Amino acid sequence: MIAALGAFDGFHKGHQALFKVAEKLARAGRDSWSAITFSPHPRAVLGETPFPCLFSEKEKDIMADMFDIPEIHRITFTRAFAEMRTEEFAAFLEERLFVRGVVVGEDFRFGKGRSGDAVSLGSIAFEKGWTYAVAPTVKIRGSKVSSSSIRLSVESGDVEGAAEALGYPFFMTGRVIKGDGRGSGIGFPTANLQTHHDRAIPARGVYAGGAFVRGRLRPAAINVGFNPTFEGKRGLRVEAHIPDFSLNLHEENIALVFLARTRSEKRFSDVSALVERLAIDVDEAKEAWSRFYDANLRFMDRMEKSLRKGLERRHPA
Repeated sequence: MIAALGAFDGFHKGHQALFKVAEKLARAGRDSWSAITFSPHPRAVLGETPFPCLFSEKEKDIMADMFDIPEIHRITFTRAFAEMRTEEFAAFLEERLFVRGVVVGEDFRFGKGRSGDAVSLGSIAFEKGWTYAVAPTVKIRGSKVSSSSIRLSVESGDVEGAAEALGYPFFMTGRVIKGDGRGSGIGFPTANLQTHHDRAIPARGVYAGGAFVRGRLRPAAINVGFNPTFEGKRGLRVEAHIPDFSLNLHEENIALVFLARTRSEKRFSDVSALVERLAIDVDEAKEAWSRFYDANLRFMDRMEKSLRKGLERRHPA
């Protein structure tokens, strides 16, 4: 098996380039290939501060289907595992996963004190007679594409910049939880997505995007924030209004797709002013979604199918 090896917090353009090399080598050698990654993410185990991942493991499985990755092998990452020497790590791959070839990125690091790198792994691969390749770094306008820079883009609200580096729109999946019901009372019901502290969340504001519900991708106006127009304290919410859709989604698994941040969060003088602005938000979201969807029909069809496979549950007729 040829292993595409990395932490892979999402599958951005750099990772996709690495996968193409692994696939090409596997085809040339009439071998199989897969992605080998670590769970939890190494930074979540070794870091001194909380580490928000870009994507959950379930979302990575959805993306693996989107990008035709045959299989993902997840190595349980612990502090003890991080202490492995280069030779031990290579032996682990060979004996546990039957690896006979490896593809890594130029900045790949592993082992005690991150002492292992692409060069040292390449030396061991040569000794073992493995197929070995280092995928070149992918850059956009001179800057390296990395999960860290994408995470910063997402958390600052620049989801368009994140999408450029990812090669697809940033998205979140989760279960719909009960909200306050205020949206329904003013004519803009929302689906409230359950969120977790260990993942990246876009900056507060309103986003044009889409929602995968009941087997389909549909336009959506997404709000991330605290609903400051209404009195009372509440936690950060990620909620979406889906135009022309009125079915109750409580407890169902959905996905929200972020295309562009259209405005910052704002406290309105009264509910009527909020309703007026929400109507504009919805129109902007529908226009942005229609424009993006029409320009990316093949990819959106693939994304819809992968989300359906990964999330859809049986529903009553």
